[in-house]
Amino acid sequence: MLFHSIDNAARHRASFYERARTWTIEKRRQKLRRDSISTLLNVDDNILRDVVGVSADDIRRAVAMPLDVDAAKMIRLMQKRIF
Repeated sequence: MLFHSIDNAARHRASFYERARTWTIEKRRQKLRRDSISTLLNVDDNILRDVVGVSADDIRRAVAMPLDVDAAKMIRLMQKRIF
């Protein structure tokens, strides 16, 4: 019985660390995507509007959203003017 409880505790601890690791990896991935989108702010606003279809203010608004919101999806919605 003691070995069963020790094994069970180790399994819970391992699953907690795996969930924390997965969460950390996902947040890092989202941050990297957000940083790559923010490079669009270096483009002239007229070119940005002609090529991408959004303004620099739209990009700033998408980059300023919380990390759990997909900024690329929000920009696509802004291109269609749904959002």
